[in-house]
Amino acid sequence: MNENAPGPPGGLLLGSTLDFRERPLQYLSYLADAYGDIVHFRVGFQDWYLLSNPEHVWDVTVRRQDLFHKPQLAKRLWKPFLGRGIITTDGADWKKAHKLIRPGFHRDRIEAYGRTMVEFTERMLDRWEQGEQRDVHADLVALTLEIVAKTLFDTDVADDAAAVGEAMLVIQQVMADHIHLPLPLPAWWPSTANRRKVKALADIHGIVDRIIQERRAEGVDHGDLLGTLLSARDDEGAGMDDRQIRDEAMTLFFAGHETSSNALAWAWYLLSKHPEAADGCAQEIREQCGARDIQASDLRQLPYLDRVVKECMRIMPSVWVFMREPIEDVPMGDFVLPKGCNVLISPWVLQHDHRWFPDPERFDPDRFTKERESALPNGAFVPFAAGPRVCAGKAFAVMEMRLVLGTMLRRQVPTLVEGFEPDPVAELSLHPRGGLPIVVQQRMYPIPALRSMGALSHQD
Repeated sequence: MNENAPGPPGGLLLGSTLDFRERPLQYLSYLADAYGDIVHFRVGFQDWYLLSNPEHVWDVTVRRQDLFHKPQLAKRLWKPFLGRGIITTDGADWKKAHKLIRPGFHRDRIEAYGRTMVEFTERMLDRWEQGEQRDVHADLVALTLEIVAKTLFDTDVADDAAAVGEAMLVIQQVMADHIHLPLPLPAWWPSTANRRKVKALADIHGIVDRIIQERRAEGVDHGDLLGTLLSARDDEGAGMDDRQIRDEAMTLFFAGHETSSNALAWAWYLLSKHPEAADGCAQEIREQCGARDIQASDLRQLPYLDRVVKECMRIMPSVWVFMREPIEDVPMGDFVLPKGCNVLISPWVLQHDHRWFPDPERFDPDRFTKERESALPNGAFVPFAAGPRVCAGKAFAVMEMRLVLGTMLRRQVPTLVEGFEPDPVAELSLHPRGGLPIVVQQRMYPIPALRSMGALSHQD
C-alpha cells in the first residue's frame, strides 16, 4: 500500500493555499479530474486529502465513522461563535447533545412547523409587486431568519429582522475570514473587523440569553425547539444549563438560516433557467391543493416537486464542502489517511461527477425518480453529509425547501433580470455574490397542461 496519495506540488511555504482560496470550486474539481479519487494537497503547512469516490465518502461518514471526528480546523472556526454546540463536539459529548436535541426534530413536531413556513412565505410574497425588481436572495435571507426564529424561539422577528440579519451577516463574514487565519484573533484585538465581530456576537448572545431566561421563568412549552432544549434530560435526569442551551440554540439558529436561504435562492435561479420545471411544479401543486395553501401533509403527493428540489441541491449545493479528521492512520483505497490530516468531502465535486450523474451540468429532475435514485451509489448525493453526523435539521430543511419553494411557485414565475448571471461564492456556504436580482412576475394565467412536454411524465 502506498501511503502517499498523488496531488499537486504546490508552493514551498503556502502549498496550494492561494489556488484553493481564490477558486475553490474550480480547484477541487481540477484536483479530482487530474489526480483521481484520493488527492493530497497542502494548505499552508497542513495536509489535506480530497475524497471524490462515493465508496470512500461512505467509508468515512458511515462504515468507519468512529475513526473520524470533526477536524480541529473546523472546531477552531466555529467554537468562538457557536461554543460547544453539536457542530463543534465529538464522541460522548456529541452523542449526549444529539440525543437531547433529537426530539425537537421528531416528525410530528417538524410537520407542525410547516404552517409557519407557509404563512411567512405568503407574507413575503404579499410585499412583492408585479414588475418590480427585487433581490430574491435578500428576501429569502430575511424569510428563513423569520422562520427559524419562530420555530426555534416562538418569536416573530419581522420588526427586528434587519438588525438581527446584520449581526448574522457580520458573523458569517468573519467566520469566512477566519478560515484563512493561522490562529483566531483574541477578542481584545483592536481591529475594525474584530470589533464588529465582538459586537455582533454580543448582540445575538444578548437576544438568545434574554429569551432563554424569559422562557425559564414562564415555564411553558411553546411547542418550539427551545422548549425541547429546556425540557431535555439526559440518562441521569440532568438538563442543560443556560450556556449549553445558548450554544445549541445558536447552532440551530445559524444552520437553519444561512444554508437554507442560499439553497432556496439557487433553486429560484435554476428554475428561472428551466421554466418547464417551474410550471411542472406549479401544475402538480394546483392538482393536489386546488386554491388552498400547500400543507406539509401534501408533500407526499408532490413527487415532482421533490425531484426538482433534489436536482437543485445537486447542481448548486449550498453546503459545498464538509470535513473530517482521522483519529488514527486509516487505510483508504490504495493509500493511508494519516492521523490528524484534514479530510475534505465536496458535494460540489461528487454531484458534478459524470460517473454518478451523466451529463452533470444538465438540469434533469428525473435523475431522482425512485428507480434512478436507488441506483446511485451510497455517498454520491450528500447535500446534508451522511451517517450519524448527517445534518440534525435535515428533515426540517427539506420540508422548508419544498414548502417555501412550492408556495412561491404557486404565485410567481421565476424570472431573472435580463442578462444577469450570478457569481457563486464558496465560503461558509455557496451563495451568489451581491445577491440575485429578479423581476416579479405573478402567475396570473392558467398553468398549461404539461404532460405532453414530459415535465410530469414520471410520477413516482
